[in-house]
Amino acid sequence: MPMNSIEPRGARRTLLRIAFVLGPALLLLAALVYRLGIGLLPPGNTSHVEGVLGSYALALFVPIYLYLSGRLAATNRTLGAITTSTGLFGAVAGFAMMYTRVLEQDLRARGAGDELWASFYHGPSGEYLAVALLGPLFPLTSIFLGIGFLRSRTLPAWAASALVIAGISFPLGQVLEWNVGLAIFYPLACLLWAIALPAAGAHLLGRDGDRVG
Repeated sequence: MPMNSIEPRGARRTLLRIAFVLGPALLLLAALVYRLGIGLLPPGNTSHVEGVLGSYALALFVPIYLYLSGRLAATNRTLGAITTSTGLFGAVAGFAMMYTRVLEQDLRARGAGDELWASFYHGPSGEYLAVALLGPLFPLTSIFLGIGFLRSRTLPAWAASALVIAGISFPLGQVLEWNVGLAIFYPLACLLWAIALPAAGAHLLGRDGDRVG
């Protein structure tokens, strides 16, 4: 199928360009809000303000990942198919995890105290974990896309490399100690996405993108 037959046109193209800028920017803002301690929820591991911003960010990552997967499929059908699935599941699961922060704030305001939430986070149900365990697919998709674009040379090497590094840094931010993980690697991953994805969108959806493929 010719590349120009699957390219978005008109308003869809404009909205996709906005998503490539706004989604990563909101995710970076969410990380900075958390880093600054704004809207922290006890015991300080999450922020409901981060949750609001992150929910919108992760929703916007859905069209970003789907479009990038479509472009990758033009040179690597198998990897493009994989990232279509992992990107969709990962971004949607990420949205659910971010929205949980907002829901927690709302329920706390209605009397759900520390004991209930401590019990929830230390012993979540199997049903909750079945969804939460899809979360790692979000950064994994970034790694797969970066590797795919490095091989196909569809994107500038620095942008593709940034996708790989961001995808590695993001989970490190969740598993390492706070003063290293959430304080450094989490905002670092978001910063790399905020730089690389708008550049990727401009390249693929702009004049350069018209010549690719």
